[in-house]
Amino acid sequence: MNERCCADGSKPVQPHDENRPMDPTPRPASPQLFGLTDAKRRSIRRWVFGSMALLMLGGVAIGFVPYYAASREMQSFCTSLAVGSSEADAQTQATARGYDVVASGKGRVLLKVPQLAPQVPSKRGCELRVGPTGMVVSAAYSDSF
Repeated sequence: MNERCCADGSKPVQPHDENRPMDPTPRPASPQLFGLTDAKRRSIRRWVFGSMALLMLGGVAIGFVPYYAASREMQSFCTSLAVGSSEADAQTQATARGYDVVASGKGRVLLKVPQLAPQVPSKRGCELRVGPTGMVVSAAYSDSF
């Protein structure tokens, strides 16, 4: 049989024949990183990636907790306002807690949560209905003003 040699004098690589079994000789172990075994590297990798995932979840939670807490606090404040109290008293309580007071006329006063970030407008608040005598007729919490 006439075999052709490569330019460097070595034999050409033969394509793998499906009928011929692969070479069963064991391969040398992969190089160890810092002298660590594969199992130890997997364990370290799991700890590192697990810690990164927990840090990311914690960052997301820290980002959303102020919005959640502010809406819950506004909701409890709105339910604590007594029907029949004066409008001035309700406004004083709201400003003492740091809420924005917006008089929208026609017997309506909006108590809004201040903006927590400049790019996120506040939509949560309490709508007070005020009667002609200046007393609070109803107080309703809303997530969308």
